[in-house]
Amino acid sequence: MGTTRFSGPVMYSGNGSENEWFENLPIGINPDYVCYYDDFTGIDIDDTDDWTKSVLNSGTVTLLGDHVGGWAKIAGSGSHDNSGGSLQGNEIWMAQASKNIYFEASVAMSKPADSDLFVGLAENGTLATGVPFLANNQIGFIVVEGSGSIFGNVDSAGSDTALDTGVDMVAAAESGALITNSRRLGFIARGTGSVEWFVDRKSVGTTTTNIPTVAMTQFFAGISGSTAADVHYCDYIWAVQQRTTDGMVQYDAQP
Repeated sequence: MGTTRFSGPVMYSGNGSENEWFENLPIGINPDYVCYYDDFTGIDIDDTDDWTKSVLNSGTVTLLGDHVGGWAKIAGSGSHDNSGGSLQGNEIWMAQASKNIYFEASVAMSKPADSDLFVGLAENGTLATGVPFLANNQIGFIVVEGSGSIFGNVDSAGSDTALDTGVDMVAAAESGALITNSRRLGFIARGTGSVEWFVDRKSVGTTTTNIPTVAMTQFFAGISGSTAADVHYCDYIWAVQQRTTDGMVQYDAQP
């Protein structure tokens, strides 16, 4: 009778593939890591226990019903400029020496050149045209009205460094039970020294300045840049941070 075994921890199964973002990423329950994942598969946003939900100028924040994979949806009002919404949680993430933070979210935008989007980690704040898009202390992705270009942005106490990823968002749509033209935006904050940015799991650059060292929350926000009901979608938000490095081994290859 044959026996199938995994050689080495399953958590390192991404190592050696072209999806290098997965190297040393923990999967499953491990007390040496803080892990967060929201796949937006419920009936409605839980803004009592899971999220702080905010709207601006009559925007809406909902879960999109009966769409493959589960999606959160932020929409402009259709009658107000600068309308939209946001989701933010507790400030449980902080860049620390010798401890990595891994982050990925899958997002889409109906009109990338006509609206603003932020997804990543940032300090809690009241949603506004500048928050979290111009807020102090953040590590995340920003799309600014006017171009659709994706920037990896870090800000420490008001000093920011924005890296142009060279990739643009493409107009998305609800097509049957699917959302078209989503992008996976991810980063690895390596201690307090660098942030490497990934678009669709391909490395697009590294930032080494203005990395904040304060507590931040997972944050998703979108605002329409006109009176149109521009829509911002999020399939999932995933964040992992090393809780401790004591007694841990990080492998460069399958052990």
